[in-house]
Amino acid sequence: MRLSVVEIFNSIQGEGVNLGKPATFIRLAGCPLRCAYCDTKYSWDVAAGKALAPEEVLAEVEALGPRRHLVVTGGEPMIWAGRGLEELLCGLRKFGEVEVETSGAYAPTQGVDRCVDYYDVSPKLSNAGVRRYALSGFYPRSEKAWFKFVVGSRADVDEALRLIEAAGIPRDRALLMPLSQSPEEQRAVLAEIWDYASSLGLRITPRLHIFVWGAERGR
Repeated sequence: MRLSVVEIFNSIQGEGVNLGKPATFIRLAGCPLRCAYCDTKYSWDVAAGKALAPEEVLAEVEALGPRRHLVVTGGEPMIWAGRGLEELLCGLRKFGEVEVETSGAYAPTQGVDRCVDYYDVSPKLSNAGVRRYALSGFYPRSEKAWFKFVVGSRADVDEALRLIEAAGIPRDRALLMPLSQSPEEQRAVLAEIWDYASSLGLRITPRLHIFVWGAERGR
């Protein structure tokens, strides 16, 4: 089995509960959602990546040097369940803790779940422009799952709160992050939503890599 791998690189985790951790990222190709604000549109098509067997990916990860946090991202990694994703994730465990970034539209297989330490779930609001999306009921029940909502306005915050309540997402596992592609845009969004979101008891986190590198690829 071969995965379609867009890129493998060292950086920091700029989003979610593991914000700030040094990490190695493995970006898989393919995503059917096509979010309007996606900053990795180059990963949407399965053909965008290089065909690599799980053991080849592991060799490239090892060559990048020691890391204790591994992030499999996309694209939508869960579309590779049953096609090599399980082998990749379980192989990554020898290097450190494993995080999977996902839209939450696809529940993991048992083989995937066995080898994941964190699910970094990004439920889609209307600002994503996705025609058909439903959050899998697996994630709100999983103690491994954390949820990050991309918001650009107070209306987005309200929509996120409605989804949190409707899906049964534990509020202490829900994070808001600003819809932004530049440090300036991020600061403007944070200024608009900060007081309002805080008054609702919602956590707000930056997109740290955007502050440091902007939208530079491989960061």
